[in-house]
Amino acid sequence: MAEIKLHYFDIYGRAETARMILHYNGTAFEDNRLQFEEWPALKASGIAEFGQLPVLEIDGHKLVQSHSINRYLCQKFGYYPSDPFQIYLVESICDLKEDIFISYVRASTNKDIEGMQKLNNEKLPGWLKMIESRLVSNNGGNSYFVGETPTLADFEIFQLIWDFSLRDERKANHELTVIENAPKLKEFCERFLESSPNLKRYLETRASREY
Repeated sequence: MAEIKLHYFDIYGRAETARMILHYNGTAFEDNRLQFEEWPALKASGIAEFGQLPVLEIDGHKLVQSHSINRYLCQKFGYYPSDPFQIYLVESICDLKEDIFISYVRASTNKDIEGMQKLNNEKLPGWLKMIESRLVSNNGGNSYFVGETPTLADFEIFQLIWDFSLRDERKANHELTVIENAPKLKEFCERFLESSPNLKRYLETRASREY
């Protein structure tokens, strides 16, 4: 396989799902984690078509836009359905994840402590229940979000729930919310993690970041 290089800042952010997909699949890649002061020089090189990160160098291309990168990887590795309705199921849950992510990014960027508390106390329980309901609609919630094999939906939701609520640095404050509102979602995350020794090893050894 040709060399693969992922360019992004040394945070989780919008590249972490792509990192998880690559590790889950056991695909070797160079994880180029930039310091923010290094970005202007790389940007000036023209590597990023739309002038922002992440950028994934793969198959002779320089791919941009995080969701498009994730979709490309899942299609390449067989983690994406071909049936139109199953594609809808995958993409709609990914869209919900993006809505949740953007809500938290806005509150964090604006240093809106009250808004963050409102999200955690009022909005998050409902979001978790919606996600769990979609999970349960497929095989009673005991396998994957769509069909009988992993898809982009599983990677996106795993990344959201694991990094926001279940990883060691956050579970003391956030795990209970998941348990109380979406216990099958917690079981899914634990099951998904155990299904890939490569992903598990990555999450056990990666550096801790706020997000």
